[in-house]
Amino acid sequence: MVIDLFGLTVEQVREQFPAVYQQVLENVKPERDQNNRDRYKKNWSVFGEARRDWRQMVIGLPRYIATVETTKHRLFQFLDAEILPDNMLVNIASDSAGLLGILASRVHIAWALAAGGRLGIGNDPRYNKTRCFETFPFPNISPDLQAKTRDLAERLDAHRKRQQAQHSQLTLTGMYNVLEKLRSGEVLSAKDKTIHE
Repeated sequence: MVIDLFGLTVEQVREQFPAVYQQVLENVKPERDQNNRDRYKKNWSVFGEARRDWRQMVIGLPRYIATVETTKHRLFQFLDAEILPDNMLVNIASDSAGLLGILASRVHIAWALAAGGRLGIGNDPRYNKTRCFETFPFPNISPDLQAKTRDLAERLDAHRKRQQAQHSQLTLTGMYNVLEKLRSGEVLSAKDKTIHE
């Protein structure tokens, strides 16, 4: 969680939210005063970059599609529009379950692995939106297949969220590690079996 003061002047924050103002003044401004970027020094009360374009794109959407830029497993999920994403997420301003289904498909995942780069100690796949998303040859599918794709994507997203809500220690990475082992026929450890159950 962060304090997001986008759209408010320092004076408005000081007058309307004095405790928040004091918190940001004491804990953010000293660091921003040392920053080499003039924009950060001048706009010390605004969290990170304002992301004006992104905020405009999601107006009216209840949710949007996101994936972590660099991760072991390429996962797409819906995030609530109230969540302001950080710089490590690749975000798609769409609430379409059909699009989520296509992005989560094995075809798109294979495309993304081939087209994207690799990064980090584990050489994890990197999702580059200009190379992975913008160049992907989205299929022209029948209305029946579109409906099936939407339904499966909604069910997948709801299932993962429901399981994580019921099991606070469960992560998407943990789920997909087990799924990968199941697909390859690898023997599951005791921890894997617990996750699978």
